[in-house]
Order: sequence, then structure tokens, then C-alpha cells
Amino acid sequence: MKDKLIIQWLTERDEVLKTHDVNLFKEFVTKWRKRGFYDDTPFPSDEVLEISMRKMICNITTMSKKEKKEAVAWLTSRGYTPEIWRF
Repeated sequence: MKDKLIIQWLTERDEVLKTHDVNLFKEFVTKWRKRGFYDDTPFPSDEVLEISMRKMICNITTMSKKEKKEAVAWLTSRGYTPEIWRF
């Protein structure tokens, strides 16, 4: 059962990241908080979430090269790096 739940989480995570929609991402996290996948830490600003979502796209192996390239371009055009732990 846990394997199916993790696969569902991964699938939904990838789909919501592809939308670039911060509000959908918040809904996704809220849904999965109820299932124990995230703690109850308050959300950062929408700007930080938007940057984080693009950084996630750059570093998730299931994203296509095109999606990664677009995320890198978006980040670098705003002065950010694609790495997770660097700003």
C-alpha cells in the first residue's frame, strides 16, 4: 500500500510542478500534509514557492530536458541558480 501511495505522490508532485501554479502547489502540499508527507510548517511567500518549484523541476530526474531547460532559463533570467541549495 505504501508503494502505491508514494507513486501517487510522485505523480501528483510532478504534474503540479509542471503547471508552475503556486496555488495548485499549496493545495497539493495541504492534501499530502493530511497524509503525513509534509509537516505543518507555514508556507513561505509565493515568490519563494515559485522559485522553489522551478528549482525542483531542475533537480527531479522525472522531468524532461525541455522542462528543465525552461526552468533553468526562468531562474537564471531572474538571477537565481538551478541548484537547490544555492540562491
